[in-house]
Amino acid sequence: MNNNFTKKHLATVAYILILCFTLALIYVKTPQITKAKFKLESYTREQNNFSYPIFESYIIPQPDFLRTSHSATFEVLDNGDLLAFWFAGSHEGKPDVKIWSSKFTKNHWTNAIVAISPQILSRQLSQYVNKVGNPVIYKAANGVLHLFVVSVGAIGGWSASNLEHIQSTDNGVTWKKPQKLILSPLLNMSTLVRTRAIPLDNGGFYLPIYQEMIYTYPELLSFDANGNFIQKIRATSKRGVLQPAVVPITLDSGYVFLRNKGYHNKILYMQYTKNGGLSWSKPRATNMSNRDSSIAVAILGSNKVEFQKNHISIYTKYPNINGRLLMVRNPSDRGKLVLSISDDGLYFRDIAVLEERAGREYSYPSIQVHNGLIDILYTDEREKIKHVRFNEAWLDKEANK
Repeated sequence: MNNNFTKKHLATVAYILILCFTLALIYVKTPQITKAKFKLESYTREQNNFSYPIFESYIIPQPDFLRTSHSATFEVLDNGDLLAFWFAGSHEGKPDVKIWSSKFTKNHWTNAIVAISPQILSRQLSQYVNKVGNPVIYKAANGVLHLFVVSVGAIGGWSASNLEHIQSTDNGVTWKKPQKLILSPLLNMSTLVRTRAIPLDNGGFYLPIYQEMIYTYPELLSFDANGNFIQKIRATSKRGVLQPAVVPITLDSGYVFLRNKGYHNKILYMQYTKNGGLSWSKPRATNMSNRDSSIAVAILGSNKVEFQKNHISIYTKYPNINGRLLMVRNPSDRGKLVLSISDDGLYFRDIAVLEERAGREYSYPSIQVHNGLIDILYTDEREKIKHVRFNEAWLDKEANK
């Protein structure tokens, strides 16, 4: 009798495994990208070369009852306005936390309003959502805004998260019904976002994501011009790296920089691609430190800063940068936020300190380069969102001190 039970039990397990394998095969038979190229216009918009340095700072106004604000993301609208989103509430991961939004227009930020809440998602998805987390906003080539929001259902932390996809065709005035991204035929969870999406020349885009279930690793989600998910691209099998920040260099080549997880590893890693992001090199250590905090990176179209050139010869196999990379990062703890520049993607030099105060937090930067200006949003003391704006003339002044 025990033998019969064992045989039936094994048969049931085998049946389940075969079913799961079949579902997985069906799922992965999605259209595969055979060719991909980056779209550079979003990174090399027309530059208005101001001859004088510009540096401005702003605080986004929000209700006083919001005790914590974090993880800002923003986009540049066609008229030059900025549209920002972040999460705020009593404490990260609490049910009262919502996604808030504000617009920077005519040199000031509008009062923050609620964009997404667990209650809104629960009602529109017809399933319970307990909390929301990191948002990412992206404006596609066709003008459609894509807002991605991390959500968690009835149980679990961020490792049990889902990814909600919401679209707007009127610059964020109204939003369509959220769609839960189905990224796996089995356990469709543990998908998180943080860094900006990357445009492709076919109208589609890459959305950098990371997984946190069991162990941590980065991926890219590929979307077509209509915002439909196509496939995942695994950036690396290296564990303990997350929140990939991608920057295209040419139509085919680009870099991805990887935040490390935890305090045991201080090294910030880099990978490169030469086929439009379809495959990536093995991670290589840069000369930079990073202590468990998100980074932001962008390419600038000019290089007026002198570098030590004795390090360049060993990096010739990497994509050539026609200009310089600008990175915003926490070099030690989150009490210090710095600007760093590089002309090869591996060797960086700190040129300016945006914030420094022991025991405080200045973290999770987002960056956009447009019309000769560099805009950066970041968490300010975990209580508010700060915006700094400067131009390359100011950056050159700081770099050449």
